[in-house]
Amino acid sequence: MKKSYVFLSIIILFICCAGTGVQVAALEGGKAHRQDTDYLELSDNSFYLTHKKECKYSGHGYLARKEVTCYKNPESDKEVAPIEKGECFYVIYTYQTNFDTWGLASNGLDKWVKLRDLEFLENMDSFIAEYRKEMGKPKDSELKKALGTVSDTLQKDIVKWSYPCSGKVVGTCSKKKYPTMDSILMDSSFIYQDRQKRYWRIYGDDYDSKTGEYKPYAICLSDPENDQIGKEITLTKPYTGGKYGRWLVAIPIGIVICILIVGVIIFRVHRRLRIKNMAEDV
Repeated sequence: MKKSYVFLSIIILFICCAGTGVQVAALEGGKAHRQDTDYLELSDNSFYLTHKKECKYSGHGYLARKEVTCYKNPESDKEVAPIEKGECFYVIYTYQTNFDTWGLASNGLDKWVKLRDLEFLENMDSFIAEYRKEMGKPKDSELKKALGTVSDTLQKDIVKWSYPCSGKVVGTCSKKKYPTMDSILMDSSFIYQDRQKRYWRIYGDDYDSKTGEYKPYAICLSDPENDQIGKEITLTKPYTGGKYGRWLVAIPIGIVICILIVGVIIFRVHRRLRIKNMAEDV
């Protein structure tokens, strides 16, 4: 019987640690995205200024699948102009309450919204938010060696991607737009090298005359004409729960485990009593 208790205790400990681990990993992921300096000086957002230490930089892209209710701040029930259905934007900062993660929308300095009400987008904003620490680290000698003769061999248009290794083509541009080596070396902050050792360049100057917006894109400097590069990077969806998120999972699991333990104990006791009674009858 002691072995059964020890076994059940190990199971309980494992489940609780696993639940906590998922939560911690999600929170640490957000912490890793924090910038050392402010992304924006939000001088007219009093909530951000008074909760600066609790706010984490995000930068991830989102979509409003339906009209989304926005609030003056995460601790207020005062509603402000909603985000319209179909609108794409990014979240500047996030803030956690007990049961929700809130985001400060880039389309309004006083628009806070629950992340669970938004659809996470695997777009350039989200890529930069997740991979910016891995960008801008190539050595000049390596770039020259890898890209030195690429521009001289181009025959077709250059393929534009939604973000490096996304597998999603968003258009093409003339081979004449392949950057010179001097321009690449002059600013390598938006250069990314993938696991296949290919170099990518991120741009934000693709003007869409229909929407009047500039849409970012990436080109594969190492293989600019290839439109068959598959999806090799799946971006991580940010945590949308609150500080007590892990307890919402751990409590029901704990209740089930307790019921199982009580059931085992009752069964054991009942069995022992039955054996004892049978022995006395004999």
